[in-house]
Amino acid sequence: MNARTHITDYLKINAEKYPDKEALICANRTFTWKTLAEEVTLVANQINQRIGSNEQQIVSTLFPNSWELVVAYLGILEAGHIALPLDIMFKAMEIEAITSQIPPALTITIADNRHSFPANDQRVVLLDTLLKKTTATPNLRIAPEKQIASMLFTSGTTGKPKAAPYTHANHLWTIATSSKLYEWTPEDTLLLALPLSHWHGLVIGISGALYHGNTIYLQERLDPELMLSTMASGKISLFMHVSLAYTKMVQHEPSKTYDLSAVRLCISASSALPPKIWESFKERFGVEILERYGSSEAGCIASNSLTNRIPGSPGKAVPGTELALHENGELKIKTPALFPGYYHNDEATQKNLLPGGWWLTGDMAEFDAEGHVFLKGRIQEKIKKFGYSLSPRDIEWALQNNNPKLKEVFVMGIQDPQESSDTLAYFIVGNITEEEVITHCKKHLPSAWRPDRIFILDAIPRTRSGKPIMAALKAML
Repeated sequence: MNARTHITDYLKINAEKYPDKEALICANRTFTWKTLAEEVTLVANQINQRIGSNEQQIVSTLFPNSWELVVAYLGILEAGHIALPLDIMFKAMEIEAITSQIPPALTITIADNRHSFPANDQRVVLLDTLLKKTTATPNLRIAPEKQIASMLFTSGTTGKPKAAPYTHANHLWTIATSSKLYEWTPEDTLLLALPLSHWHGLVIGISGALYHGNTIYLQERLDPELMLSTMASGKISLFMHVSLAYTKMVQHEPSKTYDLSAVRLCISASSALPPKIWESFKERFGVEILERYGSSEAGCIASNSLTNRIPGSPGKAVPGTELALHENGELKIKTPALFPGYYHNDEATQKNLLPGGWWLTGDMAEFDAEGHVFLKGRIQEKIKKFGYSLSPRDIEWALQNNNPKLKEVFVMGIQDPQESSDTLAYFIVGNITEEEVITHCKKHLPSAWRPDRIFILDAIPRTRSGKPIMAALKAML
């Protein structure tokens, strides 16, 4: 086992190689690699003192995007245990539902969030109490392909969320592969406004920056003005976010100018990027977004390249990964980055695992002649209308490309076993009336694509990773 087989090995390397280089810049505090490593070591020692186990234990956290979250998360990994970051947007009831399903040995938070847990729960500790010197304790280390680093819940947009463990080896394979694709180097600086309680921000963002020794500019939330002004400062070379963030930036202060020429790469992932937003972002800022596709179970699956960016497609299979279509049109993959299986849910794991090591992604897809993948929606979202099988993404993108009044569109079908066609519903955000939508559809869309129900909303309910919350939309129907 070499010296760089676990994620926090890179923290120690960076502390030695770049001791005075800025590692983490937040609104209220800045860390060098040396000071970050020192505080992570304090937390790791305290965790080991409190847990006292030679087997991996789950340690949950509840923080906003902040230096506290980064230090606690890396402290858990350095100790050798499993980090379960809870989303700061969760209510106490949601937290209780998760922690009763996956009981943590310890929960780390700050005073402002202590009320989210029972007052008598002795497993809950404040980060301040862990930032104290104690006797150094050996950290737990097992083979990196077996040692779990993070435990994150799948989005649950189309079903019950499942806990997806991801090993140190999974993290590092994904980052090593991404690094080659994006020519990612130690000289890059990363603007990170993704929620760190989700896979994209935690794995690609935090693990990626550790792997390279990058400076991270960490922001607490999706704020289009703050993101654009930071990107225009000349300090940022690498930015990644979900498609919703790019939509917000395109729509933000249309008359204001932002020079993003110093940003060499803008990446979109976690949810499909509408071609209209890709084109609008390029037109306004002169930047072609690079879209990629991945999942909590399998890491980075497909990506465009630095020299070939296709609007509407997340590109081709990343090196080392195979893509194919299953018999029902569902995308299946084979990758070294595949996770060990859903936590305590072998039934769900086996349902998606095929002979030969193939994994069903749950996504409908098509390929073009060059091998670019085009995602058509989740398999559960498949819509049948007048004998046709429809892709909700195709309808959404056709609508947005033809009507500037539409800011956001989400299309879904509701199945009725008594009917030969599904009920087709449009959820729309924009300065438009239902009558205008109907007129527009009659003029531009095939009859099978036209809606049975139209909802004009102030905002489409979404998860923090930008994915529509299906249960909330179905409740409207």
